[in-house]
Amino acid sequence: MKTRVHELAKKYKMGNNEFLALIHEIGIEASSHLTTLTDKQSEEILRFFNDPENKELINDAIENLDFDGTEDEYEEYSEKGKKKKKAAAAGKKETSEGDSEVEKSKNKKKKKGRRTDFVVKKVEQGPDTIVEDGMKIIKIRGEITLGEFAERLGVNSGELIKKLFLKGQMLTINSPVSYELAEELALDYDVLVEKEEEIELEFGEKFDLEINDKASDLVERPPVITIMGHVDHGKTSLLDAIRTTTVAEGEAGGITQKIGAYQIVKNGKKITFVDTPGHEAFTDMRARGAQVTDIAILVVAADDGVMPQTIEALAHAKAANVPILVAINKMDKPEANPMRVKQELMEHGLVSVEWGGDTEFVEVSAKQRINLDTLLDTILITAEILELKANPNKRAKGIVLESRLDPKVGPIADVLIQEGTLKIGDVIVAGETHGKVRALLNDKAERVERADLSQPVEIIGFNEVPSAGDVIYVIQNEQHAKRIVEEVAKERKIAEVSRRTISLESLSQELEHAHVKELNLILRADSRGSVEALRDSLLKLCTDEVAVNIIQAASGAITESDVKLAEASNAIIIGFHVRPTTKALKEADLVGVEIRTSNIIYHITEDIEKALTGMLDPEFKEIYLGRIEIKKVFKITKVGNIAGCVVVDGKVKNDSNIRIVRNGIVIYEGKLSTLKRYKDDAKEVVAGQECGLGIENFNDIKEGDIVEAFDMIEIKRSLK
Repeated sequence: MKTRVHELAKKYKMGNNEFLALIHEIGIEASSHLTTLTDKQSEEILRFFNDPENKELINDAIENLDFDGTEDEYEEYSEKGKKKKKAAAAGKKETSEGDSEVEKSKNKKKKKGRRTDFVVKKVEQGPDTIVEDGMKIIKIRGEITLGEFAERLGVNSGELIKKLFLKGQMLTINSPVSYELAEELALDYDVLVEKEEEIELEFGEKFDLEINDKASDLVERPPVITIMGHVDHGKTSLLDAIRTTTVAEGEAGGITQKIGAYQIVKNGKKITFVDTPGHEAFTDMRARGAQVTDIAILVVAADDGVMPQTIEALAHAKAANVPILVAINKMDKPEANPMRVKQELMEHGLVSVEWGGDTEFVEVSAKQRINLDTLLDTILITAEILELKANPNKRAKGIVLESRLDPKVGPIADVLIQEGTLKIGDVIVAGETHGKVRALLNDKAERVERADLSQPVEIIGFNEVPSAGDVIYVIQNEQHAKRIVEEVAKERKIAEVSRRTISLESLSQELEHAHVKELNLILRADSRGSVEALRDSLLKLCTDEVAVNIIQAASGAITESDVKLAEASNAIIIGFHVRPTTKALKEADLVGVEIRTSNIIYHITEDIEKALTGMLDPEFKEIYLGRIEIKKVFKITKVGNIAGCVVVDGKVKNDSNIRIVRNGIVIYEGKLSTLKRYKDDAKEVVAGQECGLGIENFNDIKEGDIVEAFDMIEIKRSLK
């Protein structure tokens, strides 16, 4: 038997609005109180109301779920008698402060409420002008006009305009004043100027999502280890050896191209490993890896020593301010030289413990599985010294390591839990995306009910694909999450609009680049992180003359709509670790759109570099050949003027480019029409020889003119 929403609301003694909002919370969509519910939906609602764990949630809904206003408005709202039934029934005495116990209880509930807790914090700005030790200091944030600056100085703006006019600068009251100019002007009035950088609040701080922990709530958590180093030095093989799995075999070209996080157990203690890509195109991804880590393991091959990316990885680890352990890998090779590695790293500030430093060096072989236990023991000892702790009993917080769109499942995010415990059903928000956790998968692809501290998990349930590097928070309810997402989107749009404002300088730059040739591309990759890395690599190829214009960049397979967009915009489709669908292939063949796919990033960048090189305008170099002096001019009927000449320098060929120079001024550039030695045509004449010549489309030759001969050769161009 089918039931309407208002009938069930009446049964559970709730208002229609409150009841509708509550069933939306548990995932049942109903547009109004007249919506008909199926038997299955009715049973689900019955189970929800009969579950004792949901009692507080239901009470909250009855109290204030239909109210969406400020605290003052709530007080006024409650005073009108709409929420006084409980207070009247309880009939408790008022406290000495004049509030009833019920009012206190209600206010408590309200503070815990489900909609009125939305907060957007702003950075508190200090005063514009301060006085320190009798000296006036003006603080400048961003751009300031001459009028505003004069006001802060306490002088008339006309005085400053006159002062600048005498220095040859024409400024008005609304002209922007640079920081350097402000400093210069302020000195005349014994005032100092300080530049204040604009601080942007972190996501969690801005929306008041961070929860302070008591020392008693903190427990020991597993360390998060990042493996970093140069390409092909054995990072993934080392991790593979530790996990005794076959991670490395599946990687194209031997390069790790996703951030993966895995957990192992050693001596009853968990250790989380984050594997970061080694190729230089993934610098940003590797930087993100360093930001989430507690300890960095720098892998250096014993036969290769320190390489460019070793130094780069070391810089990221130092920037993240984390302890560094060095694993000297490939010790099984005959040419292994660990002493050389230690000496080279000492130049970069990593000194071995045995040499009096504080960096642990462990000589290992991933291939032969040598000294892996020693490495793990060193990690656990270092983690103990660091005393890594977090609170598992609060709303979860984590960081998105990787994200992608699965055509069957929807948006998927690989997340590392940093605080709290994440459970199925939790409402989550990350940047401009939100959702409800529908499924959790651990690093072994097993479904789990919860994710604990330092645990890497795959989350299914986001409404859109979150960006890699976004911080994820568990929120009280979906309404709160939606409002946060709306606020973030609004701020991004405002920032975009402000970036579009144009100045004369930027306009002239745009005009300069108006003639830049562009190669239109549509990028598709298997994950968000790979898309970002590919985009960054291709954008680095841009020059003043040719540029890559990325029309669209997204994760997922190449589809028919991509082909249509490429056709409309005259673009090439680039696929990284993805393939086109059958429909997309047929459509591309039909309309002539080129699709290029590869599993190795530098193959793509090389192809695009070649294409851009071909788009460069040809560059020519002038090669000087020789010089002729005209001694006599003969007028020949129906032919024109013919010059009798002598070659004074070099040589002249019959197909040479020439320029005529008269009194040091070039009066004509063109080609020879004839070149003769006596009565015979000549291919070339050399210094000291006499010759006769005629010039194409030019008849005004005179005695004493100099004819310079030269060739133009094309120079092979490159982007670098």
